[in-house]
Amino acid sequence: MAIIRKSQQPSLLMRWANARPGRMIILSFLLVIAVGTSLLALPPASASGRSIGLLQALFTATSATCVTGLVTVDTATHWSLFGKIVILVLIQTGGLGLVTITSFFYILMRRKATLRTLLATQESTASFNFSDVLQLVRKIVLITFSLEVAGGLLLSWRLALLLGWPRALGKGFFLSVSAFCNAGFDLMGDTSSGPFSSLLSLRDDPLILLTLAVLVILGGLGFVVWSDLLMWPRQRKLNFHSKVVLSLTGALLVLGTIFFYAAEPAASLGPANSQSVGTSLLSAFFQSTTSRTAGFAATDQAGLTDSSKLFTILLMFVGAAPGSTGGGIKITTLAIVVATIISDVQGRDNIIMMRHRLTRETFTRAYALVGLAMGIVLGVTNQLSFTERQALQTMRLSLLDLLFETTSAFATVGLSSAETQNLQPATWAILIPVMYLGRVGPASFAISLAMRHHNRTDQVYPEGRTLVG
Repeated sequence: MAIIRKSQQPSLLMRWANARPGRMIILSFLLVIAVGTSLLALPPASASGRSIGLLQALFTATSATCVTGLVTVDTATHWSLFGKIVILVLIQTGGLGLVTITSFFYILMRRKATLRTLLATQESTASFNFSDVLQLVRKIVLITFSLEVAGGLLLSWRLALLLGWPRALGKGFFLSVSAFCNAGFDLMGDTSSGPFSSLLSLRDDPLILLTLAVLVILGGLGFVVWSDLLMWPRQRKLNFHSKVVLSLTGALLVLGTIFFYAAEPAASLGPANSQSVGTSLLSAFFQSTTSRTAGFAATDQAGLTDSSKLFTILLMFVGAAPGSTGGGIKITTLAIVVATIISDVQGRDNIIMMRHRLTRETFTRAYALVGLAMGIVLGVTNQLSFTERQALQTMRLSLLDLLFETTSAFATVGLSSAETQNLQPATWAILIPVMYLGRVGPASFAISLAMRHHNRTDQVYPEGRTLVG
């Protein structure tokens, strides 16, 4: 009996995971990556019938699960049908989150979800209200699959005119899922443009680029904003979070489009090329859209000017909205930092944004996240300067390219000006945990691992004064 009771006790790992909801999310992504790595390392996953090796399988599984899009082999030409299906499932699972999908199956089977599962789902979806978590999960899954099917049909119809229906269906639906999940994976490498070409062969196709852009933008808004928008026809009112996300998303899209249109005449983005103004604006808009979250490249990223690379790095660093399929520090974090600076310059005691007062905890977490993210990106870039020192010495790469690559991995974007497939295996090994941290969130990861206890005490400490600036 003692043996039976002992076996029924939860393991040390399960007790550790159950202590905080965020730990369940951390472990769920690790589980998906581990399963994906095992499957992609199998010989049948490669078109050649030979195993790709553990490192590249792990890199691809991490990139797909963390919806990044950086690849060491061309997705269309290297992987077999089995391998492509595995990658697609990893993208979908990583985009929605395993915890969210698990909660949805609880709903389908009409089983009561545990309190820990509900708490983890609330954190995974960035929901404000605990009571609305399961209702939000239903909406998330319904909206996700509806938009992915609609996008897949539209993309397949357009691609069928170029490639024929059999190939177009697979590529269209793969692109649709990848776009909505902000993953940046594509299957265009076996077309006339060649391997690792991404969407270069489709750069002049407005229907495909606009469809992908809409899917990317919707995927980057976040689950809470979707729910709020669905309620808008009845309530005629958006909550504060949705207003911030929608306003800043629109502002960054417009700002990015104007910048790339003006700064990139040599890369078919600006007015100095042979394209029409409309086509150039479309290219600039798509570059602005994909830079923050998705990683589809309709323009050669290596051919961008240094100013455009730096601006792209900034857009990638900012990223999408909380609770979305995108990464980065999140646009709400940027809004909080800007509002704090403005309020400080104006001499206000409170932080005011869009006629709302922000709590001290809000801007403290925002600044902590920005500082942590900058430390990770700069620290990893410095590491890459050692692993890629030969490429730096021969001037094949610049330090800006390595910063570009690191930011892309951390923000789970997937754009590359350094050609990921040509980097050293040591560089791939460094970027794997960076992609993982970027997906689960560095602050959430640190808080979940820390044995933090909120201790209330009446002890009063003396005031400390130091000069600033």
